[in-house]
Amino acid sequence: MIPVLGHRNFAIYLIGSAFSLHGLWIQRVAIGWLAWELTASEAWLGLLALAELLPVVLLGPIFGVWADRLDRKTVAYITNGINILLSVLLCVLTALAVVDIYTLWIITALLGCVSSAFQPVRLSLIPSLVPRDLLSEAVAAQSIIFNISRFLGPAIAGVTIAAFGLWAAFAINAVSYFAMIAALLLVELRRRATTRERRHFLTEFKEGVAYTYTHPEISWQLLVVAISALTGRAVIVMLPAFAGGIFAGGSAVLATLTSVAGGGAVIAGVVLTRLSAGPGLKFATVYGTIVTGLLMVVLGWTDSFYAGIVVLAALGFCLTLVGIGSQTLIQTAVAEDMRARVLSLWAAVAFSAPALGGLLIGVAAQTWGLGMTTAVAGILCVIPSAAMRLRMTDSETQSRASV
Repeated sequence: MIPVLGHRNFAIYLIGSAFSLHGLWIQRVAIGWLAWELTASEAWLGLLALAELLPVVLLGPIFGVWADRLDRKTVAYITNGINILLSVLLCVLTALAVVDIYTLWIITALLGCVSSAFQPVRLSLIPSLVPRDLLSEAVAAQSIIFNISRFLGPAIAGVTIAAFGLWAAFAINAVSYFAMIAALLLVELRRRATTRERRHFLTEFKEGVAYTYTHPEISWQLLVVAISALTGRAVIVMLPAFAGGIFAGGSAVLATLTSVAGGGAVIAGVVLTRLSAGPGLKFATVYGTIVTGLLMVVLGWTDSFYAGIVVLAALGFCLTLVGIGSQTLIQTAVAEDMRARVLSLWAAVAFSAPALGGLLIGVAAQTWGLGMTTAVAGILCVIPSAAMRLRMTDSETQSRASV
C-alpha cells in the first residue's frame, strides 16, 4: 500500500474519507439503537435498513448516468452538504426528544436518497486519483479505511451515546462531512477519457445496463455480491436485535458486535492488498460466500456472546473479501466511459440486497425467532454459492479439454 499512499491526491482523499466514514458508522449505530429503543422490533430494523438502502437500487443507476455526464466534484459537494443538514436535523430532534419511529424512517429514507446520488461518484473517483496499475491497491486501501471506521466508529458511538446521549452521535457525523468537503477542495482529478458521444439519457442508461449484464466478469461478480449481501450482510443489519434480544445487552454490546465485524473486515482489506485482480481473486469471492453461509448457521444456533464475537469477526472478514474483491475485479474490467453506470449497478446490488434481506429476516424472525431465521438464511447462502463453485470447476474442465 506504500506506493499508492505516495500519491498526494489519493492520500488527501483517503484522509477526508476516513473522517467522514467514522461519522457515518457512528450515525448508523445511533440510528439502529434509537430505533430499537423506540420499538424493540426486528421488523422496524429491517424497514429502516430498507429505507436507507432501497433508494440505491431505484435511484442509484439513474444517478450513475449523471455521474458519467456531470462534474463528479460538484455532485460530491452537493450530496455532502445535504447530509450535513439531515444529520443536524436528527441531532436537534433527538436532543429535544421529539423524534418518533416514523420521523426517523423518513429521515433515514432521505439519507438513502442522498447516498444513492453519492455512491456512483465515490466509487468512480478512485480511478481518477491513481494510475491504473495501482487501482487494486487503492480499492483495498479504501476498504481498509472503511472497515477501520466500522471497527472504531461503533466504539466511539458506544462511548458517546453512554456519556452524552444519541444527539451527540448525530452531531459528530454532521461535523465529519466537512473533512470530506475539504479533501475534495484540495485534490485534482485526472480528466476522463471518453470515446463516445453523449446520447439521450435513457439511451445511456440502457447502454449501461446492457453492458453490465452482458459482460462475463462483471455479471458474475454481481451475482456473487447479490448472494452474499442478501444473506450475510443482512445479518449485520440485524445486529441491534442480536445485541438486545439474543445477547441481552445494550448499546455497548451493539458497539462491540459491530466493531469486531469491522475488525475482521480490516484484516480482509489487508489480505486484498496482496491479491491481484485475477482468477485467484475470483475463486476467493466464491469461497468467501460459501463460508459466509456456514458462519451464519453457527451464529443462528448460538446464544453465547463470546462465540458470537468470534463468528462475527470471521463473518466481517468474508463479507469484505467478497464485497471489495468483486469491486476490484469490476473496476479493472470496466470501460472508463461506463464506470459510473456499472458501479452504480454494483452499488445497487451491494447496498440494497442487505436491506431486502434484513427486512425478510426481520419479518421471519417475528414468527420463528432470530436464531432459527439466521441459520436458515445461512443455508440459503451456501446452496447457490456452492453451485457456482461447481460451475467454475466445470468451466475449468472444459477449458483444459479444449486445449
